[in-house]
Amino acid sequence: MADSITSGPRSYLEPLNLRGRISKPQPKGLPLVNLGFNELPYGPSPKVAAAVAEASAQVASYGTPLCDGLRAALAQANGLDADQIICGNGSEELLDVIARNFVRPGDEVLISAYGYIQFEMVAARQGATLVKAAEADFTSDVDALLGAVTPRTRLVFLANPNNPTGTVLPVSELKRLVEGMPSDVVVVLDLAYGEFTGFDHCAEVHALAEGRENVIVTRTFSKAYGLAGLRCGWAHAPAAMMPSLYAARGMGSVNRLAQAAATAALADLAVVKARVDEIVAERRRVAAALADMGITALPSGTNFLLVRVDGKGAEAAEALVVHFFDDAGIIVSRTREAGLEDWLRFSLGTPDQNDLLLQSARNFMEGPA
Repeated sequence: MADSITSGPRSYLEPLNLRGRISKPQPKGLPLVNLGFNELPYGPSPKVAAAVAEASAQVASYGTPLCDGLRAALAQANGLDADQIICGNGSEELLDVIARNFVRPGDEVLISAYGYIQFEMVAARQGATLVKAAEADFTSDVDALLGAVTPRTRLVFLANPNNPTGTVLPVSELKRLVEGMPSDVVVVLDLAYGEFTGFDHCAEVHALAEGRENVIVTRTFSKAYGLAGLRCGWAHAPAAMMPSLYAARGMGSVNRLAQAAATAALADLAVVKARVDEIVAERRRVAAALADMGITALPSGTNFLLVRVDGKGAEAAEALVVHFFDDAGIIVSRTREAGLEDWLRFSLGTPDQNDLLLQSARNFMEGPA
């Protein structure tokens, strides 16, 4: 095994390396701007709002257990077979469902060094041994991942774009990964933030999974579609896996409102894409402005930026987290992964919210008057 870190099975109740959020009152009485959860700053589109309102009159009845209408809409929007789509209570439920199908205590789950923290939690719940492959410049390294595979490896989780770093592997590298992986190892390509890299990128990843019996692509409506509060995700998986995936999934885990909203959002893709375009433009603008101040952001394919104060360490990162809250009422995220203590993360808001963040960052870098 090359360039990897292995941690043995642990109870899912055992604390992970987490750093808490600010819980004190805002000292100036300012309204809070929460940029800490990678959410979109927009309200529902008119079509989504109307669909939720209509569905709310029927909340005494369960939603369709198999999400038939939503799966049909997803298949049409993405050029996929509806029989190879399963929906869940956010993509996080489906990550658990996948792990329960393929991982047993003592098996190995492989992720990149700064992979999504839910991957670690999923492995812990299964009593699996977590293996972290080294990264290159805070980006997943395909050679390191392939080199970390052992006879005990059962599952590989790879978020691309990644959370919390925001970095992206090109599809050519994803192809190398799936082609180099043993056929008995399941590869999960998590596209939670894929739309912010590009809808074409997402289509290419789905095409990569077509015809392969060990590749699953997971998606969510929580990010680009702005439906985080309704918890709806989906996965594109081989047809042969579907019976066992459904057996491990909650029977009615996608509620009626979530199904209605997600289906309406797919019928409102022009609005979704316009909002994604604005976030991407703001991502470029904010990163450039911060760089001019001496705050570096990693290259991002997501709706958030991971940043650090140039030449400074964890103390400066912590001070900036607190400063944003105290100075402007802005909530950002302390990084929760060992090795990223010098960094902090925030999602892109509206242009006005981003201007507020930039001014607060200038105040911090300039220091007391």
